[in-house]
Amino acid sequence: MIYITLIEDNPVAADLLKEYLSGEELKITSHYDSAEEALAQMPNLPLPDLVLMDIGLPGISGIEATRQLKQHYPELEVVMLTTFEDSRSVVDAIKAGASGYLLKASSQGQIRDALLEIKRGGSFLSGRIARKVLDEFRTGFFPHEQQEVIGINSLTAREHEILDKLVEGASYKAIASEFNISVHTVNNHIRRIYEKMQVGSRAEAVAKAMGVS
Repeated sequence: MIYITLIEDNPVAADLLKEYLSGEELKITSHYDSAEEALAQMPNLPLPDLVLMDIGLPGISGIEATRQLKQHYPELEVVMLTTFEDSRSVVDAIKAGASGYLLKASSQGQIRDALLEIKRGGSFLSGRIARKVLDEFRTGFFPHEQQEVIGINSLTAREHEILDKLVEGASYKAIASEFNISVHTVNNHIRRIYEKMQVGSRAEAVAKAMGVS
């Protein structure tokens, strides 16, 4: 069972998420209407496995709340929720330490699969957001961040393709199926990607691929 803290000020959205995440694998155990309340109360309670964070909270924003939570609890997984496909917000959220970025319009299955993937050590961006952000990096929309990426220019075409899939949150099995290669081959590609980018994990590779390390 994965225990989740929800920080969401919209009662309709909160009720829907509680309904979505009430199965055998995922459960919302606490809910706060504001970041201020969450930051004040969470130290007094058992730490959840994952925080589902609205990005557009009143008062302290979801991005700032994520930054503060990660400072105190570096291992805590935080996933952002939003109605906006805003590339700048995605970058700022990942800089703050978020492990994923979901649209509120995502289906119940998409939300469930994304949270399970993140808890297994992956990362996730809703597909449309991931593609938009990657396209903007490639066209120089974020030139400063792009210059900071280490080793990305030395990746092969296939390694770039696999890195794109990592950013999108795909599993190793899904990547293998996409490119008609074995999971072992995927592992080898990812090991070389890590070496070239000088990272030690999927999350670090994703962050550097987006220029936010």
